[in-house]
Amino acid sequence: MQDTVTSSPNSLALLISIIDRPRAALSAVLAHPRWKWLLPAVICLAASALLLLVSAEGLSQQTAQQQAAAMQALEDQMQTMTEAQRAQMREQMATFTSPLFLGLTSFAASAIGLLIGWLLGAGILYVGLAIGGNGGSYAPLVAAMSWTWLPFALRDLVSAGWTVATGAVRVNPGLSYFVATGDSVADARNPLWLLAGPVDLFWLWHLVLIYALVKAARPRGGALGLTIVYALIYLAVRVGPALLAGALSFGL
Repeated sequence: MQDTVTSSPNSLALLISIIDRPRAALSAVLAHPRWKWLLPAVICLAASALLLLVSAEGLSQQTAQQQAAAMQALEDQMQTMTEAQRAQMREQMATFTSPLFLGLTSFAASAIGLLIGWLLGAGILYVGLAIGGNGGSYAPLVAAMSWTWLPFALRDLVSAGWTVATGAVRVNPGLSYFVATGDSVADARNPLWLLAGPVDLFWLWHLVLIYALVKAARPRGGALGLTIVYALIYLAVRVGPALLAGALSFGL
């Protein structure tokens, strides 16, 4: 399934190789996957934590604005509540929009999303390789998939630097800037905005690493087709849950 590698590489050496020799680095991870996911996990989680730390206040303000919009839509229902019930609802909103609550829940969601992303991404490649006649183990693909996530960690670090430098949270990531309306509530329900959000240079770098991973796992076969399938499924998975969450959040 993968190129022959005689010795287990050092993770720090892989960190350099993933930039200039990604196929060789991923071949090494496929051949020796034990604990090779640990360094990418630490880097990704640390970058996510840093981004959340510097943008917690801005995210809290954005969430409060969205909650206020949702409450305005439910104004007729609130008129039937007692003053005590309305006060209790305001207290709950204040708790759910606090920087500490948002930071902890967002970090937990990031960690869970990281794991799901690795497992799902490896599953897509595993099935695609199996259909192409290349059998192999699933676990090495998961370990190798973790290294293809490093561009997203760099994206978080760049976003954190932008937030520190400007004092503003990035509202329209990727290409979503070109389809954004300025209304965060409406944008969060717009499939085109959701599709454009993940598309940036870091995502393209991620796809380059996916291509290199497929070539490492199947040296004699094509890799472009499976990479395109992976990209389409990735975007579909990103948009579907986000649309559902938006519908539930805004009462649609």
